[in-house]
Amino acid sequence: MVAFRIAKINELGEIEKIARATWPDTFGDIMAKAQIDYMLDLIYNEASLRTQILNKKHTFILALKEKEPIGYTSYELNYKQEPQLMIHKLYLLPSAQGLGIGKRMIEFLSGIALENNNRKIRLHVYFDNAAAIGFYEKHGFIKVGIEKTDIGKGYIILDDVMEKTLR
Repeated sequence: MVAFRIAKINELGEIEKIARATWPDTFGDIMAKAQIDYMLDLIYNEASLRTQILNKKHTFILALKEKEPIGYTSYELNYKQEPQLMIHKLYLLPSAQGLGIGKRMIEFLSGIALENNNRKIRLHVYFDNAAAIGFYEKHGFIKVGIEKTDIGKGYIILDDVMEKTLR
């Protein structure tokens, strides 16, 4: 049985731990190790995670199996002052992938969106991550654009922007 709940500030280390276990598997074939390490250090240090929660108003949700964290997602309601929920992150440990948990996370986030009158879900996915793009397409997302982000140290991230309209 998998449960979802809001992560507490004192659980930021669990989020970082899952990210560090997931990212090499997710991006290892499509991104240089140096870039993966740089991005993990940039995004998943405790100060950055605190800023995401306290200043940027991201809510982190842990996925738990038998009370053990196996994944997380983060979202923001009313993204860019529009009635849309932005999924900033969605990762599952490799051992938890392919079990329907990602689908349940999308359904969970859809419920939160609708409860808050957000009629659309939006996300960015690395343009070369065919597995993730396929997952999102399978669950009703369509590509609506491309976004390029300079993250420093000469790294430019190119993401597909995807959306799903909720009914």
